[in-house]
Amino acid sequence: MDGFEWFYRPGMSAGFIPTNDGQVCVWIGLPTLTSGMMRSLDRTFTDTLDRAAPEARERLARAERVGRLFAFPGEVGYQRQPCGPGWALVGDASHFKDPLSTHGITDALRDAEFLADAICEAGAGPASEAAAFRTYHATRNHLSDGLFRATDALAGYDWHISEVPGLLKGLAAAMKEELDVLAQRDWHGRHAA
Repeated sequence: MDGFEWFYRPGMSAGFIPTNDGQVCVWIGLPTLTSGMMRSLDRTFTDTLDRAAPEARERLARAERVGRLFAFPGEVGYQRQPCGPGWALVGDASHFKDPLSTHGITDALRDAEFLADAICEAGAGPASEAAAFRTYHATRNHLSDGLFRATDALAGYDWHISEVPGLLKGLAAAMKEELDVLAQRDWHGRHAA
């Protein structure tokens, strides 16, 4: 597998994410996960995958499962205050959105980098610490807002199938903006070209 594959059908989704050692994370998404679905997770997974990604049926029949299934029953996304005097948060501790975005670890690494900048800038004293952390907070929110909107729209499953390409373009545009900001950074004295 050379890249991510996502599949959308009304009220459901599925995807393949290459990981390491030639393995692939295969996932499904549904608007709700009932207790009955949780009790029969294998059947729920197989049935949903078969309906959401029928074009992948042949490939999946040849695949070998190497781990157990994990279920995520859903959680409302949030953005917390990411810092204060003597403390700071990154990753899911700072903010969370549905895993359908496949962007969680990227958020954590991105925010850790911006937090490190804030900590370095805060060395001049309390006034500079407050300003540096305000900048970190504003940057985190700015880069997360578009990702939140696009992810919430997709994960809410309140879309018509014809809207999915536009929603995915919105997600891609938010990621591109994030990449543009990161590309402009001075990476430890090395300037982006």
